[in-house]
Amino acid sequence: MADVTVGRRRLGIDLRRLREQREMTNAEVARESGLSEATLSRIENGKRVVKPSELRVLMNLYGVTDPDQQARFAAMSKVSAKDNWWDDYDDVLPSGLGSYVGLEAEADRLRSYHPSVIHALLATEDYARAVTRATMPDGSQDDLDRLVELKMQRRQVLERENPLRLWAILDEAALRRPFGGPAAMRAQFTHLVEMAHRPNITVQIMPFSRGPHAGLVGPFMLIEFEDPDDLDHVYVESPAGNLFLQKRPLVAEFRESFSLMSASALAPEDLEEFISSIAKDLTE
Repeated sequence: MADVTVGRRRLGIDLRRLREQREMTNAEVARESGLSEATLSRIENGKRVVKPSELRVLMNLYGVTDPDQQARFAAMSKVSAKDNWWDDYDDVLPSGLGSYVGLEAEADRLRSYHPSVIHALLATEDYARAVTRATMPDGSQDDLDRLVELKMQRRQVLERENPLRLWAILDEAALRRPFGGPAAMRAQFTHLVEMAHRPNITVQIMPFSRGPHAGLVGPFMLIEFEDPDDLDHVYVESPAGNLFLQKRPLVAEFRESFSLMSASALAPEDLEEFISSIAKDLTE
């Protein structure tokens, strides 16, 4: 999946909505506008900047004559051509992570499962540093510092006016693996409990005692949007590369898997007691 800026993605969605309101296919728009079907598809998927001349053609074709609406689209086009804050980290971002961060920044809700680490949005800086170092043992100190800085900046989605609603299910293994040592893990446990008390954050633990469950396929993030015209995404991590899934049947399968896991995991109100029991096992 090519990296997509938030503004470019939003503009593409609105242009697709206009086309559908006119009941036109991509082929019909291509024939009338002079743009190729491939170009139109990339524009609607937020993978290509819309040139001012192209936007004017599309506005005329879609019957957008209201000056205020034309001005709004022109402003969106200008914004969509700009970089996002995470583009400053392009040189150290793993493949696909820029697109994920963009979707995360725009999402209304994020449901996450990970079998071995705590989600970056819930991580302390020391924990994030230890995890990052483990995943890039040969990386430079500067690259490590910048990736940790990126992770810390991503947490702003939990602080904005309409904060991201995060629901994280963690395997017990993620709590028992002492990234950064006992002191760092104790601080991480305290932070995790504090974050879980926020109204927009839910944290559940999948204990070993539950046995096999629907998350054994591996870690994934279900990225959901408030606008019904937005396609929800599933972000799947794997050693062979990260995948973005958008087809509704596939997204529905992961949504069902998450629901099954949530029903099997410990209740959110049991989090603090469970973490306290694990903290007692930490040794210096």
